[in-house]
Amino acid sequence: MGAQDIQVAPPGAFTPAATSRMGLGLQRQTQRAIHMVQAEGVVAAVREEGRAFLGNRALENIGALTALEQHLITVAPLGEARYREIVDSVTLGAASAIRRFGN
Repeated sequence: MGAQDIQVAPPGAFTPAATSRMGLGLQRQTQRAIHMVQAEGVVAAVREEGRAFLGNRALENIGALTALEQHLITVAPLGEARYREIVDSVTLGAASAIRRFGN
């Protein structure tokens, strides 16, 4: 079977309105299934937007902390190891939270 053999359904072929030619039982079952797929798509999109929001926020915070870390190293160099540990901990925590989000 080549690419030219693949049949593509026309737009609107899988909408609830397209089920009107089916028997009532099959129509209800098909409409429920269509609504479930649509709902899953919406949930997946919202989950991904949330993950992107968290990632954006984490990058902004980590960037600000990194700039502060650099500044503090020049002002009080003896604290360098502690500054790095704090920024690294925040970075790892944010990455872990983003990974867990929505799973």
